[in-house]
Amino acid sequence: MDMYPGQQHDTEWQDLVFPSDYKNPTPDPEGYNLVVIGAGPAGLIVSIAAAGLGAKVALIERHAMGGDCLNVGCVPSKALIEMAERRHGGADVSFGDAMSWVREVRAGISHHDSVERYTENGVDVFLGEAAFEDATHVRVGDTVLTAAKFVIATGARAAVPPIPGLIEAEPRTNETIFELREQPAVLGVIGAGPIGCELAQAFARLGSEVHLFEMADRPIPVEIPEAGEVLAKQLERDGVQLHLSTAAESIARDGDKRVVRTADGEFVVDELLVALGRAPNVDSLNLEAAGVNYDPRKGITVDDNLRTSNSRIFAAGDVCSKYQFTNNADHQARIIIRNALFFGRGKPDSTRIARCTYTDPEIAHVGAEESDLRDAGVAFDTYRVEWDAMDRARAQADDRGFVRVLTEKGKDKILSATIVGGDAGEQIAALAVLVANGRGLGELDAAVPAYPTRSEYLRRLADAYNRTRLTPTVEKLFKWLLARQRKKVG
Repeated sequence: MDMYPGQQHDTEWQDLVFPSDYKNPTPDPEGYNLVVIGAGPAGLIVSIAAAGLGAKVALIERHAMGGDCLNVGCVPSKALIEMAERRHGGADVSFGDAMSWVREVRAGISHHDSVERYTENGVDVFLGEAAFEDATHVRVGDTVLTAAKFVIATGARAAVPPIPGLIEAEPRTNETIFELREQPAVLGVIGAGPIGCELAQAFARLGSEVHLFEMADRPIPVEIPEAGEVLAKQLERDGVQLHLSTAAESIARDGDKRVVRTADGEFVVDELLVALGRAPNVDSLNLEAAGVNYDPRKGITVDDNLRTSNSRIFAAGDVCSKYQFTNNADHQARIIIRNALFFGRGKPDSTRIARCTYTDPEIAHVGAEESDLRDAGVAFDTYRVEWDAMDRARAQADDRGFVRVLTEKGKDKILSATIVGGDAGEQIAALAVLVANGRGLGELDAAVPAYPTRSEYLRRLADAYNRTRLTPTVEKLFKWLLARQRKKVG
């Protein structure tokens, strides 16, 4: 009998991603073309693709195959959000139901990232902690592996800031929040970034009282101000108590409770979630022995081709990147395969990486940051569509948010796009394709989206761009031609 909701799914998941009875293989005596350290999204893609191309590959993982995304990040959080949305819509969903679903979904997807799948595809999987002995050797337990090239893809972990009393209060992070077996009556969340906002809203919709603390004046401060303002209104409607421009000055433990002390007073909570950024996983790798430069806070230093200070060693994903998204790790991994095995010179392009915060409404973005454009002195034109002008959004009774596109001044090239609204993560895809190919809104003119759909915003953007092409000279010419046409009829 299960001791907690979904326990059987946890057993399945753990057996797949870090089986307790697994025996590491004997290393290839001739060494490897590639040793990959870290089995998160970047490491998994590099290892299975390289093996598929005929390379001899070893993959080392110390915690669980699949990395944060599968085990404690994207997968469980989105499963929880889905169940919270169903309860918000009126379905009879308990906290136990929601957590059982989280565990079921994670276990189901784990088959794709399992040790068994990778060994069956020709990858030598080693479970344990890796540490470099020198530039060509890495140790896993009592085993030493040698390789022509290495890829470090060890990811990052939740950062715990030096707030007095925080460590003693034993806070939750994204790595432990999904271990909850009982619903907290009151949840405190420190940090209103994507993780903090997603989970604050989900727990509120599942019935917890939620206090969200953020030093900035709005949620999701990395996005444009209007995006955070739209989200703030919805969070408050969902019952999240926002404490903006408010720092947690100290934390105290009071029996089973935690007391968050701020300049505005004290708040007693049952559980405390810290969502204040990430720290790269570099501490145990002995990178000095391999000649790899790194910063304990920023991660491994790489050049434009994802090569470290040791030309035989590459890095990908959260351990070396400012943009800590699964799709960015995927993007970098595909570049490394070419660069490490085939002497390629591929370079990642962060402006192609679409991102999404999966709150309700969602906030999606692709392209350059507006602040970076302004700092660089880049002039741009702004195009905007409000959802309340779209028939589908009004029919759905969900006209929150907008679409905003920045194009190069006087040119038809998209520099940046932000969407706030229902299904924004899906709706950003068409604009992401245009950004990746250096194209503009004029490309949308030939498209005829289905009616009524939210994707009609593409047509609206194309129309707005075309109106800018109607210069005074062209307008006069049109009027002259139309006048002549009327005269011929008369």
